[in-house]
Parts: sequence; C-alpha cells; structure tokens
Amino acid sequence: MLVAALDTATLTLSCALVDVSAGGPPRLRCDRTERASAKPVEGKLGGHGARLPQALVDLLHAEGLGIPDVEGFAIGLGPGSFTGLRIGLATWKGLAYANRRPIAGGSSLAAMALAAAKDAEDGAILVPLLDARKGEVYAGFYRSRGGGIVELGDEVALPPAAVAERVRALAPPGAALAAFGEGYEAYAAVLGPALPRLATEVTTPPAGALAALVAERLALAVYDADVLFALEPHYVRASEAELKLPRGIGPGAVRGN
Repeated sequence: MLVAALDTATLTLSCALVDVSAGGPPRLRCDRTERASAKPVEGKLGGHGARLPQALVDLLHAEGLGIPDVEGFAIGLGPGSFTGLRIGLATWKGLAYANRRPIAGGSSLAAMALAAAKDAEDGAILVPLLDARKGEVYAGFYRSRGGGIVELGDEVALPPAAVAERVRALAPPGAALAAFGEGYEAYAAVLGPALPRLATEVTTPPAGALAALVAERLALAVYDADVLFALEPHYVRASEAELKLPRGIGPGAVRGN
C-alpha cells in the first residue's frame, strides 16, 4: 500500500511517501521537509495552506505517480499549531474522501519519539517536546523498546519545570532520560539541568515516522466515511476562542475573563 503521510503540527511541513504492508516494515520512498513562514513573503502566503496539496503532488511526480495512485493517507493529529493542524487534516481528509481511500491519524509527538528511538538506548524514557508558546511546551512520554516505543502517559501542555517533574514521576529508578525537540531548544535553560538532551536530528514530527506509527491500522484498512469524518486534531489545551468565548458568539454567549 502506498501511503501519503503529512504532519503540519509546527511551522515545519513534513510530507512523505511510504510503502506499507501487513507484517512487513514500512519503506520510505521519498520525503519533503520545509519550514513555512508565519507571515506572507513578497505578497505570497507563507503558511502550509500555500504548499498543500502541491507538496504531495511534487513527491508523486518525482516517483512518476499521481494522487489516484495513493492507497492510504496518514496524518499527524498534534498537539501543535491549531491552524497548522486544521489545514493539514482538512487537506488529507479531502483527498481521502475524494479518492475513497482509508485514512489514519497519529500523535505528532509519538512520531517524534519513534523517529528518535534509534538514537536512544533501549529502555530510555523519551520526552519529545514542542513549543506551545505562552511559556509552555507540548510534551509526550514514551519508553524506547526494541526500536519502537511504548506510551507512558498522556500528552500535556505544561510549563517546562512542570514537565521535568512529570518525567521524574513517570520514570522508574535508574532509567535513562532523553528529551529533545523544538520545545527543548526553546527552554533549554530551564530543562537542561533536569532533562538530558538526546543527541538526535529529530526536532519536529517527521511524516515518515508518522506513517510507520499508523502502518498496522492502514495496511488492512478500507475506506470508511465514518472513520474519516470522526478524525479530529488533538489540541491538548483549549484554543483562545474557547477561552474567550466559551459559549460561542451570539445570544447567550458568555465572554471569559
């Protein structure tokens, strides 16, 4: 099965074509990673919306293929940028719907952990971190095992110091700790003394690892409209709109403090 994978949880767009089969390891055909601009550049839109679905089309053309050749779609569900996640998910759901292809979503933080597992010792506690702004990071907690990962706790949005405390509560005595990602770099001064930095090139969610994360589900899946429509981003925390307008707008709306 040829799977088109995408993650837009951060300003870095990652797109990949991966061959997936039941019982066999995924094989990365090709991928593309580019940093989007948060603002228009020379009058052109700089976000992910300006690059999709062209990023996928370019990869397919390089392989002599077209969108109808894609047999499944894998999409990162976050946590991360609310706008980025909505753009990526809407694009992939639209393509899956139009072509009647199965789609599966996975954690962007788990994809980071899976990609970085090869750089950590077996049994290490992996803590992928993304910058959540407002003095917080998005954090996931995993244990590396045989080149794969095991989830240890729910993903959270917390101040860096609180993340370090959470890791200490989850980690068994003597376990190696390995934190990494854009969130680590943003708050290295706080996190450094408590959480060792993992020597890895993984700083944002890679689409190839995301495809591997959902490979088992996709390999045997068929198109299911109910599954597609139910797929939603995993924001972890409330948006600004939800905080300021908890009951929406219009009659009966209550503005938050």
